[in-house]
Amino acid sequence: MAKIDVLVNRYYNNPLLFIKEMFDATPEVEQVQILESVRKNRMTAVKSGHGVGKTTTLAWIVLWFMFTRPYPKIPCTAPTMHQLRDILWSEISKWHAKSKVLLRYFDWTVERVVLKTKEEKWFAVARTATKPDAMQGFHADSLLFVMDEASGINDVIFEPILGALTGEETKLIMVGNPTRTQGFFYDAFTRNREMFNCITLNAENSRRVSREFIASIIALYGMDSDPYRVRVLGEFPKSQPDTFISLELIEKGIRNYNSWVKSGVTRPEPRHISLGVDVARFGDDESTIWLTYDYGGYYVSRKELILYKNDTVELTGRVKEIVRRLNKLHPRIYVDINADETGVGAGVVDMLESNHSNLKYRVIAQTFGGTGGTLNEEPIKYSNNTGLLWGNVKRLLMADKLFIEEDSALVAQLSDRKYRVNEDGDIQLERKQDMKKRGVSSPDRADALALSLGTNIAHFSGMLNY
Repeated sequence: MAKIDVLVNRYYNNPLLFIKEMFDATPEVEQVQILESVRKNRMTAVKSGHGVGKTTTLAWIVLWFMFTRPYPKIPCTAPTMHQLRDILWSEISKWHAKSKVLLRYFDWTVERVVLKTKEEKWFAVARTATKPDAMQGFHADSLLFVMDEASGINDVIFEPILGALTGEETKLIMVGNPTRTQGFFYDAFTRNREMFNCITLNAENSRRVSREFIASIIALYGMDSDPYRVRVLGEFPKSQPDTFISLELIEKGIRNYNSWVKSGVTRPEPRHISLGVDVARFGDDESTIWLTYDYGGYYVSRKELILYKNDTVELTGRVKEIVRRLNKLHPRIYVDINADETGVGAGVVDMLESNHSNLKYRVIAQTFGGTGGTLNEEPIKYSNNTGLLWGNVKRLLMADKLFIEEDSALVAQLSDRKYRVNEDGDIQLERKQDMKKRGVSSPDRADALALSLGTNIAHFSGMLNY
C-alpha cells in the first residue's frame, strides 16, 4: 500500500481516480459531470430525474473530500431524518466499508464519519435540515456543505451556509429532484444562476434508469405532465397544476359502461360488491353512496343514492337499506362498505360497525387525509390516501377496467381536480378547500366513486385478504 501522503497527493485533484482505485468503481457519465463540477467550482447545483445515481455520487464526494483535505468539516443535510440517515448516510457507510484504506483511517457512526485520533477536528456530520442553527458554527479552511433533496430544504437553512463559504477550499454541492418552483434551490437555476455551476440530468440519458420506469411514467401521466418533467427530465414543474384525470379517460369509461349495458350478455355472479360512502360535511355538500360490482378484474360502477342535509343516523339507515337489497340479490356475497371516517363520517362508521342487523357486510374505514403510498409497483408515490383512492380510479380507467354510468356532476368533478408534484416528489391532489376557492364544488360523487373502489386499496395495504 502506498504511503498515505502519496495517496492524498494522487487523489487531491482527481476524484474520479479516487473512486476507481478506492472502490474499484466506474462512475457513469452523469456522475463524472457532478464530480468534475465539485472539483472545479465553489458551488454546484444539480437537478435530476429519478435514479441517475446522485446520492451515490454525494457519498463518493464526501469520502474523497475527507481523505484529501486537511482537517475538513463536512456538514451533510436533507429535509427529513429518513432522507438523511436511511439514504445518504447509509450510502456513505456502504462505500466506506468497500475500501480497506478508508476502514483503516476512518470510523463511521450513525451521526459522524471521523479520522481516527482526530475525531473533533476532521469529520463529516449528519444534520437534519429542520432548524437554521443546524448548519451554523462550521468554520474551517476545508469546508464542504452537502445537501441532498435540496428542493425540500427550508430557505432559512441556507443563510448560515452562504456566510461560511469564505475560505479558499470551501464548497457547496446540492442535488435533488426539482419539485418546487420557488426557494433557494429553484433560485440557483434562475435568478442566482451566476453563483452556481448548474447541472441538469435527464433520466432518459442514464444507463442506470430502466426504460420500463420511464415508459410507466409516460403511460400514467403523459410526456407533458409534471411527473414526467420532474422524475424523468429533471426539470421544474410547470407554473400551473395539471388535471389529474383527463376528460378523455372519463368518457372512455362511460362508453365502456354503455357498451356493457347494451350488450345483453348474461353476466356472471360478481366477485365482490362494494359501496363508497362519502359523508357531507357542509350544508351545500352531498352525502353520496356509490355502488361498484367487481366482475373478476373489471368494475361496473354507478350512482346509488344522493342525500342533502341529512344526519348520520339517516345516512347509516340508507346504507343498510341498500345492503339489505344487495344481500337478497346476492346472498353469498358480503358487501364491502368503504366509508370516509373523517369528521362526521366517523359517526357513520361507528354505527355501521356496532350493529350489523344480521346483514352481510364488512366496514372498511377510509381516511382521505390518511397515509399515502404507492399502488402495486407504480413508480410514483401519492402523498396521502386521497391520492391513492383517486389514483386507483385513474389506473383502472387507463386499463379499460372501470365502466362508469354517465353522470354529469361526476364527470365535472373527476375532470376538474388538479394535482401537483410536492417537495418530496410525490403526487398531491388539490385540496377541497382550494377547489372551492376557484369556484369548483366539492367532489362528493367522485370521492364516493373512489371509495367504492377502495377495497383495492385495502388489498394493496394488507388490510384485507380474501
